[in-house]
Amino acid sequence: MGDFDVTVVDIAMHRLVGMKTRTTMARAKQDCSALWQTFCPKVPELFSRESYGISVMLDAETFDYWAAGDPQGAPTPQDMARVDIPAGAYARCQAPNLERIGDGYMHIYRTWLQGQKEWTLNEQAPCFERYAANWTPDMPIDLFVPVKKAV
Repeated sequence: MGDFDVTVVDIAMHRLVGMKTRTTMARAKQDCSALWQTFCPKVPELFSRESYGISVMLDAETFDYWAAGDPQGAPTPQDMARVDIPAGAYARCQAPNLERIGDGYMHIYRTWLQGQKEWTLNEQAPCFERYAANWTPDMPIDLFVPVKKAV
């Protein structure tokens, strides 16, 4: 799986706009890719700044996935909605490219969180990916999983 360095960072709230799809773990690769293919041409200016993939878990298998960006004060397009990333602590690691994104998430959930005494999963907040401006599939992706202090 490779080495994924995990650090805990504090994130400020992000108010974003985007489009969402409801998917499952089994269909995520196809459904999320299709969503980005629909979203990106509608918002070409997002390529000049960061964009976000946000996962809101509904149960152990099903989740809403958002392709989103910062509207920077522009009105929300009609076929899009607002989605927020709440402020808080997040475990962050970097996947080297799109092909390794699943490995990065698995490392945080199955290796890092399992070995933690100080942090536990914050199920009240979404996890998200942050894509650099002008991102391409062979570029790194920052992954963020919400955490809270263990009791």
